[in-house]
Amino acid sequence: MASMLTRGASRLSRQRHMGWMSAFGRSAVRGFAATSDDAKSDGGGCEPTFKGAYCESVAVELGTERTPVRVGFETGRVARLTDGAIVASMGDSRVICAAVCSRDDNPDAGFFPLQVDYRERHSAFGKIPPTFTRREGAPKDREVLAMRVVDRAIRPLFPKSFSRDTSVQAIVLATDQSQDPAVLAVNGASAALFVSSIPWNGPVGAVRVSVLGDGNEIILNPSDKDVEASKLTLFYAGNEDRTLMIEAQAGTADEGGVPESVVASALRAAHEAAKLLIEPQRRLQRAIGKEKLDPVQQTPEQAKLRHDVFDRSSEKLRALYKEEIQCKHTRGKRMAELKDEIVNSMTEEGMSFTNNEVEQAFFWVSSRVMRDMIFEDKKRLDGRGIRELRQLGAESNVLPVVHGSSIFERGNTQALATVTIGKLIDAQKLDAPVGPDERRMMLHYSFPSFSINETPRRGGLSRREIGHGALAEKSLAGIIPAAKEWPFAVRINAETMESNGSSSMAAVCSGSLALMDAGVPIKEHVGAISVGLVMDEDEQTGKVTRYELLSDIMGLEDVLGDMDFKIAGTRGGITGIQLDCKPAGIPLDILIEAMDVASIARSAVIDEMDRAISKPRSRDDSEDGAQFTTVRMDRSLIGRLIGPKGDTIRELERTTGAKVSIHEEDDAGVDDQCTLGIFAGTRPGLDAALEKIQLIAWVPKEGDVVRAKVVNQLAYGWFLRLPNEQDGLLHVSEYSHTRKVDPLKDDIFQIGEEVLVKIKDVSDGRVGLSVKALSPAPEGTEVGRRGPRAGVGFERNEDGSLKRPLRRLKD
Repeated sequence: MASMLTRGASRLSRQRHMGWMSAFGRSAVRGFAATSDDAKSDGGGCEPTFKGAYCESVAVELGTERTPVRVGFETGRVARLTDGAIVASMGDSRVICAAVCSRDDNPDAGFFPLQVDYRERHSAFGKIPPTFTRREGAPKDREVLAMRVVDRAIRPLFPKSFSRDTSVQAIVLATDQSQDPAVLAVNGASAALFVSSIPWNGPVGAVRVSVLGDGNEIILNPSDKDVEASKLTLFYAGNEDRTLMIEAQAGTADEGGVPESVVASALRAAHEAAKLLIEPQRRLQRAIGKEKLDPVQQTPEQAKLRHDVFDRSSEKLRALYKEEIQCKHTRGKRMAELKDEIVNSMTEEGMSFTNNEVEQAFFWVSSRVMRDMIFEDKKRLDGRGIRELRQLGAESNVLPVVHGSSIFERGNTQALATVTIGKLIDAQKLDAPVGPDERRMMLHYSFPSFSINETPRRGGLSRREIGHGALAEKSLAGIIPAAKEWPFAVRINAETMESNGSSSMAAVCSGSLALMDAGVPIKEHVGAISVGLVMDEDEQTGKVTRYELLSDIMGLEDVLGDMDFKIAGTRGGITGIQLDCKPAGIPLDILIEAMDVASIARSAVIDEMDRAISKPRSRDDSEDGAQFTTVRMDRSLIGRLIGPKGDTIRELERTTGAKVSIHEEDDAGVDDQCTLGIFAGTRPGLDAALEKIQLIAWVPKEGDVVRAKVVNQLAYGWFLRLPNEQDGLLHVSEYSHTRKVDPLKDDIFQIGEEVLVKIKDVSDGRVGLSVKALSPAPEGTEVGRRGPRAGVGFERNEDGSLKRPLRRLKD
């Protein structure tokens, strides 16, 4: 209890000293009274959500309609016990972002202990969660992806010597569903860290941009409608000078990928837009920012330890690297043995150090030696040149039974992919404030521990698996034909068999191969490569003094290098991008150059993929394996295909084993046809389904002879179901030329019995059937006359017509 009181008093004292609002009583911020008028700080442009908050803002425009709104950052009214808290706003969207760090350093942290959490409350967009408990559960994939985006945007800007456990949490409180709240979360997290006492070299700005038309129209803050029509959508974060995070996905509006020149223009536009969001954060920090904590500086003893480790190991490391060891485990084992040798020698000499200090020193030396080899010798750890790829391998149709399969290899990175095709109803339903309502193409990435020769950990999917799967999915989604052309859902399983860097890019390649093997009508392959970077910077100015871009980085180059720039695309352009960086940002010009490097490497990868399979596999001549096709059907017949309560289509699927997807286009007034997708496990099943569908689409004509099933019988005749699922009437008078029958008394037909009939007439959607018309009438029989029944009905003339005026028959 005493410890809690001491901590609380310390925090309150710090808040009063910095001019922050008192945690108790009426709030005030550096002379700003708790009124909405006084809370405005930029000429009346920012109205805080919570009265008494201090707010800074900047004007932006939304989408193609260029709707003017303000992006605001307010603080001081809610979450006052945090190190820093911001309510970020755009239009009617609100996201609260809070930053907190522990009181003490974490001496055992091998890397910076940062945790990012992002949650979207259903109440933010007016819904009650559909879960059993009616509350939000574990994070959804979309939320996990937002956590990763925020993490990648802010992590590089923490001082390298800062090792306190740090947490950044973002909660979506309200959203007008016009913009992705994850963008606000990045900006809000930046502002929260910037005004807090946590040492951080921000701020950053984050935006989304979309490329429309022929690539010459770039819009900021696109709506869902804009994104759907775009060639490319970028999620970008950066500071005034450098890029920190990129997520990009080509749209379905451009199946062939987006040229590098167009992507470069979009990146430059995004960077300029992101810079606009930095100044209001600076104004906010100048007004009410807390005094920053001093990160632990490197002691003279630690500096000496680094130099000692360098002197003892640099030449041995260089010699080890020059052996050009290809196996990652062999190289890793040799490096671990060398580190142990250095530790033992320093221990024998009586030097004092911690394991973590030695680990960090050896890591720095390993990175420094690798960089010097690349800069001076143009050689990499496995002997490759800076633009040389590892050995490639690709193979399709590697597994039985599955709809499509492939394996792709790049050095010691190996990915096995399978494809499963299903109905449109198999698409994943999504429940999010923005974005599509469903995912028709799903890619699930797995990273089993055996792929890196480790024992398994406990737990479910990792954030890494979700993130890598999302990147691979976005890279391939744009090449899947639209539902109007190909009305199916498709799932790709990408299993990492071996991993030595860029396993997500291998998942893209193996997924593209498996799609073609399954016969999915994609026009060309999507290849993927990861470009690395090593760069030296001037310690005083921070300017880059030299750098080299590395094609196809392996695992150790990723760990010791500065960048992992994942780029996927076709020969014609880019379909997906993800940037991870370790320094405090990468100059944009270097990234644009890296895209050209990736384009050359990607072409070599696609060449290898084309050798395995260059076009979608045709199933026409195959009796085995998955079979699918599409047919067009008149919209007016869809109800007949589905049947009462779905009975007809369920019976079709049950008897044939096929699955039928129905895609009705939005332009119903223009096109009276819709597309059916028929999928079956075998050729006979597909043929049987097609035959039944053709029968349903059959239009009855007078004179046709067909078999129909008895579905009902009444006093005046029988209702028979035709092959097209339409009902027709077989009147009692059409059963026999000579015999008069009563369906309810005479045992003539049974319900479900099939009867051969002739179509006698078709009018106004009604079909008249006849059995007697199948055979000629006996001699002496008057054809076409229907005699009156005694005691029933009205008097008739000799030709069967009613007498006028009407008179009832008498017994």
